[in-house]
Order: sequence, then C-alpha cells, then structure tokens
Amino acid sequence: MDPVNFTRSAAGRIARTVREVEGGSRDSDGPDIDRPWDSVHRRVFRVCTFTGSWSKNTAKVVTFINVTTTPNTVSATNLFVDLASCATTGTATTTSCAIAREGRTWYVIAAECC
Repeated sequence: MDPVNFTRSAAGRIARTVREVEGGSRDSDGPDIDRPWDSVHRRVFRVCTFTGSWSKNTAKVVTFINVTTTPNTVSATNLFVDLASCATTGTATTTSCAIAREGRTWYVIAAECC
C-alpha cells in the first residue's frame, strides 16, 4: 500500500482545522462541516408532517415527506404559536408543516390550517 501524500495547501488546511478544534471548547460539537454525502444537512428548508398538537416553545419529531430511507426525521422547535391537531375523530392524524434550519437547529415556519 502506498503512503498518502498531501499537497502543502492541503496539509496547511488540515493543520488549521486541527488547531481550531483543539483550541475550542471540549463541550462544543466542533466545526460545522458540510457533509455532501448527507442530504439532511445540506438542505435548509424541508416539508414534513407531524402527529398530534404542537405547543409553542416545544420540540417535536417531524417526518420528511417523500423520504422513505432513514434518516427521514428530525427534531424541530416551534417558537411561534400553539398548533392544534387536525384529528376530528380522536385518531392520530398527520399535519403538514414546513421547517427551516438555522445553524444546526430546525424550526417550524408554517403549518397546515385545520
């Protein structure tokens, strides 16, 4: 097996990243590196569904529409208004919503009117 060779610029970039991480808080998640293989982290807007009501200032797990492979859920925070369940018969009903990401946190920005 041949050894790995780095260009001078690649070695400098790696060294800067290591110094940044090692100098940061050990309680942090580290640098936010865009992972092109991870479609969940590339997008900043998603259309989802949730079940039941959703109170203001709480988080809820939402499911991406048209995504059948995992991961197909994220936790999103509702900052704006209490959202009532669309159920009329007492059975669990899914409600459509839109979420947007700020940094690493997802927030509900719109929901279906029932």
